[in-house]
Amino acid sequence: MPYISDAIDPILEPAACHVGGCLFKAKVAVSTDLEDIMPYVNAVARVVFYDSQEPVIIFKHDGYRVAMRSKELAAATVSSVEEGRKALESVVRFLNELWERREGITPLKKERKRPPAFQLYKHLPKTNCKDCGEPTCLAFATRLSLADKDLEECRHLTEGQAGALQEILENA
Repeated sequence: MPYISDAIDPILEPAACHVGGCLFKAKVAVSTDLEDIMPYVNAVARVVFYDSQEPVIIFKHDGYRVAMRSKELAAATVSSVEEGRKALESVVRFLNELWERREGITPLKKERKRPPAFQLYKHLPKTNCKDCGEPTCLAFATRLSLADKDLEECRHLTEGQAGALQEILENA
């Protein structure tokens, strides 16, 4: 039996507007209490934030930022209801598969908070070379803090800088 069996019929909320148009967050209420699966997600996903007291977990999945609360799933950023539906259906498949194999996963209850961008920026080369695809090292640090970028995308990190950044990210 699947962990989540609700039909995915999302509503859209504005997430970001720019010159080319608006992007949205797709949200859907679910009947399953998602709190039980959060420590498993925390153990296997690319988690940006986890607070078991609230409870809420934010993680990356298939290029989307996914937020889970007790009875709600949200995926951002999407451009349409159809894209939101597909993104959330993918998240539900991931969660159902994760629940099926939970016996082989050690749940991780450690709270997670991403470090502030400026803390990461202090350890970057500050060349503003744009090789990572961002206009500045501070912009890269911001995206790194949000788990939108990986350390490997900065080609100019020294071994010491990479080690310091990895330690900060792992202990967040």
